[in-house]
Amino acid sequence: MATRKSLMGGLALIALGAGGGLAASQLKISWGQAAHASPVVVAEAKPALPPPSQEQLSEARAVSRTFAQVAAQVSPSVVRISVTKTVKPEGMQGMHGMGDNPFQGTPFERFFGNRGEAQPQKERGTGSGVVIDQKGYILTNNHVVEDADEVKVSFVDGKEVKGKVVGTDPKTDLAVVKVDGVDVRPAKIGDSSKMLVGESVMAIGNPFGLDHTVTVGVLSAKNRSGFEQGHYEDFLQTDASINPGNSGGPLVNLNGEVIGINTMIFGPGGNIGIGFAVPSSMFKPIAEQLISTGKVRRPYLGIYMQSVNPELQKSLGKNAPAKGALVSQVAPDSPAQKAGLKPGDVIEKVDGSPMKDSSAVQRTVLTKKIGEKLDLSVWRDGKTLDVKTTTGEMPSDGKLAGGEESTSPHAKLGIGLQTLTPDLAERIGVDRNTKGAVITQVRSGSPAEDAGLREGDVILEVDHKPVRTAGEAGKLLSSNREGGHLLRIRRGDAAVFMVVP
Repeated sequence: MATRKSLMGGLALIALGAGGGLAASQLKISWGQAAHASPVVVAEAKPALPPPSQEQLSEARAVSRTFAQVAAQVSPSVVRISVTKTVKPEGMQGMHGMGDNPFQGTPFERFFGNRGEAQPQKERGTGSGVVIDQKGYILTNNHVVEDADEVKVSFVDGKEVKGKVVGTDPKTDLAVVKVDGVDVRPAKIGDSSKMLVGESVMAIGNPFGLDHTVTVGVLSAKNRSGFEQGHYEDFLQTDASINPGNSGGPLVNLNGEVIGINTMIFGPGGNIGIGFAVPSSMFKPIAEQLISTGKVRRPYLGIYMQSVNPELQKSLGKNAPAKGALVSQVAPDSPAQKAGLKPGDVIEKVDGSPMKDSSAVQRTVLTKKIGEKLDLSVWRDGKTLDVKTTTGEMPSDGKLAGGEESTSPHAKLGIGLQTLTPDLAERIGVDRNTKGAVITQVRSGSPAEDAGLREGDVILEVDHKPVRTAGEAGKLLSSNREGGHLLRIRRGDAAVFMVVP
């Protein structure tokens, strides 16, 4: 007994020494069968919080019912889009490695045919879409219906009808499909610009072919960009689950309004909590143009830009702005050139609104009409200038105004070019008298990157022909040349030859 009392006393002291965190009624002591067994102290955990009240449960059910009601209102406007396209695979090699019939010209030819010729195959895919017009117009992603031979549209009530692609816009990954002879319920379109980060949203679509799947999350971020060069990006980010097959489906707010078109997930495979949607502020004018004309006309200034970062700010000189869009190239005969914009200018404001980066300038210009006047606040060599310009119509893909081939980062070889000026030459450490075209960007995975070209390289010659401007270099590089183009490059203090396939 003395031993037992001693142990109990020790336990009491330990509990008190720890601040009396456990009351005596909360302790149980279990003794083993053997006399020498140590006691085991078990704390009976009290619930940290009381159970929810009926009022709280009612409030939670009301929130849950709100999501259910929104889904019920929007689902009739959400469709499944099934496409069939013809794919011509590369010819399979025959026994001689050239795809020829090894029995050609012999009595056995007719039995074997051309063994190496691959036959066209049918490829099927599915995506989502949302009805946006009483006349049967449906908004979806370009990549859902691109090159489709046949389009079928299925509704939540089981109806399936043929669809026709009215128009596509690869640069925003949007497309419009039309159905006829069926009653439709258009969804309400909301204003994505009024959405706040953290607000609840819902994604509705057909992930992995599972029709009308509803997922819930929040608006995680706005104005996301920088995923694919040559595209216009201003994505909404959400953690509402978006998976393959959700593409083209709506992202909806609690008012049951479509504020985005789901278009992309982050990383390979399925959802990891990061998905992206084209905002309504972007898709509304695109959809209107596709419905009315089948194509998209865009305003533009005719400049290539990059965002100012600390390294660029330092290299630009004293009093250079910390934010804005640095003009890296001005297209010939463009509105920007006519207004007097030059490489090295930093656009700080457009119509009085501060621009934090190049994406902000792009978004602002794209909201304007062709022929609309713009007031730019531009930093140049330590001074702030007011530049007035008028938007023009963006040329067809791959062409700069004036008829020159585009030398943008998404051109054939994957490089961006800028004419080397004396001031720019000094900035990159090249003699002021050097003539040529400086490489401003190299696209990842491009022929230029594979060849070893870098940003800051100066192209002096193309195929043994000296170049003095970005236009001259772009024109020579736009042609096909067997064996690739031979470039003479100035890199630092040395000149080297490189071949770009």
